[in-house]
Amino acid sequence: MKKLLLLLLFGGVCLHFCYSQSQSLPIEKLIEIFNNPANYPNYIMISAHRGYWKDYPENSLPAIQAAIDLGADMVEFDITKSDDDVLYLLHDYGLDRLTTGHGIVRKGEGATFEYYKSWDELKNLKLKEVTGEVSEYKLATLREALLKCKNKVLISIDKAENVIPQMYYLVKELGMVNQVTFKTKIQFFPTPESIKKLVTNKADKEQLVKMFTPTVYSELLDTDPDLINKMKAFIDAGCEGFEMIYFQDSDPMVARPITVEGTPYSNILNWLRAKNTRIIQFPMWPETEKGCWVPRKFKYSIINLKGTDRRCDWDWLLKRDHAPDLIISDRLEVLFDYLNTIGKRSLN
Repeated sequence: MKKLLLLLLFGGVCLHFCYSQSQSLPIEKLIEIFNNPANYPNYIMISAHRGYWKDYPENSLPAIQAAIDLGADMVEFDITKSDDDVLYLLHDYGLDRLTTGHGIVRKGEGATFEYYKSWDELKNLKLKEVTGEVSEYKLATLREALLKCKNKVLISIDKAENVIPQMYYLVKELGMVNQVTFKTKIQFFPTPESIKKLVTNKADKEQLVKMFTPTVYSELLDTDPDLINKMKAFIDAGCEGFEMIYFQDSDPMVARPITVEGTPYSNILNWLRAKNTRIIQFPMWPETEKGCWVPRKFKYSIINLKGTDRRCDWDWLLKRDHAPDLIISDRLEVLFDYLNTIGKRSLN
């Protein structure tokens, strides 16, 4: 009898753990946590990179649903557009790796692109699994993806550089401005004014800046002497977070003390933490045994996990003086377990 009770108790604990891992928090709570990281020091948020593409094609509707079902706080996906202005989800600059189609769909750098293929040419293509196997699923429009996430999970939109106004007005139409963020390198939009000018009225200008989470690479501390002032301007304008890309102990972002408005900080990350500004990090992981796909170059970049990029080493990444409070990951189950183990999925 004792054994039975112990088994039932153990089973109940396991079921509770699985349930708690697979249930997203209410969207209002996720928004509150995202906007106030200082209030939740023991809760590291998890963003599903291109959805959950372990079992479904990346950036597909079922991959997004699977991430939601698994309990991700945020879903990250990439967007582009057809030459007749339909916004849809696709990471690459070409069709061949991810779909049954062929050829490029966009070309360019920074915030200037040319787009190819009409939606009629794209809408019936089938998506491929990470193995290359053709699935039953088709390309998703941005509208479909947003509706899949509405009132369920936060959203991070990547590669929106040249379609930000079109993206924003669709998000606004669906009543999702508090649920959605978007990102691109800070060099492309280096000031709040450069973002604000993309939309027309004052309320939209202010809201758009709040949704922007600029990507900042560590080497910018050396190449842009005005970086801190630029970031401060974004924070003052309501920006809630930055995707900060640092790789190893010697990176300026980790190793260099800074002083802002007369106050010293051990590094730029601790300044952001003191400002209640969310620190986002993407610990790159090889997508396949070939490495990480580089969309512009149409080839794989081999990643040496024991080399100069230490983001994959979560023990290193989560050291107190440079830990992010949101991780974009391709390995959701493993990350859930890791964060639970070290007490970093607690709201207390």
